[in-house]
Amino acid sequence: MIWDPFDPFSYFIHVIFGTIAFAAGIAALATKKGTDLHIKAGKVFSYLMILVAISTVVFMTNDFLPLAVVMTVAVLYLIPSAINSINHDKKMAALWDKLLTLIPLLLFVFTAMQFIRFLAIEEAPTVGPILLASTFGFILYQDLALLKNRYRERSYWIRRHMIRMILAFTFTAMAVIRLGINIGLTLEQTVVYPILFAWICIAYCYKKYSPAKLEAARA
Repeated sequence: MIWDPFDPFSYFIHVIFGTIAFAAGIAALATKKGTDLHIKAGKVFSYLMILVAISTVVFMTNDFLPLAVVMTVAVLYLIPSAINSINHDKKMAALWDKLLTLIPLLLFVFTAMQFIRFLAIEEAPTVGPILLASTFGFILYQDLALLKNRYRERSYWIRRHMIRMILAFTFTAMAVIRLGINIGLTLEQTVVYPILFAWICIAYCYKKYSPAKLEAARA
């Protein structure tokens, strides 16, 4: 066999790529949108996280973790969708958006079913699953609305891109907190804290990149 995906070196490369991607994600979110550093950091984060997500799929053939599945599939949807928002006027963009819509639908159904299942289990976590289901439901609603009407103002595409990159970084942070380092959080807290922080950032995006704000900035 040429390559064994479960040897220590493979895990080491996986961790290194994930660490670099996480740092690049912080740089992309912390720098001004449109600057060279923001664009380059965003590209590094996007490309490396796709590689990390794909390698996670390989690792999960040996150790299946439901939360890791959700995080991995979410990243594999969010990053291409965010990139597609930048290239929304390209020829294949509309087709890609239609194809990608299936993923948040599946994630919403899966996390909603997890929430319903946990309701019947005493002391099972329920806040995390309902937050995840609500988040994927929101993303699904956005995608379905876009399929109905693709003619949007510039601020819409900026918000769409930012929201997806914020959530992609959020799931990356979950993976780092849950699987990479141990800071004493429960499984429920690993999900709840990053998602709540992501929603605060999303609310800020809606405020900062509203049509009125962008019109005022151009005036």
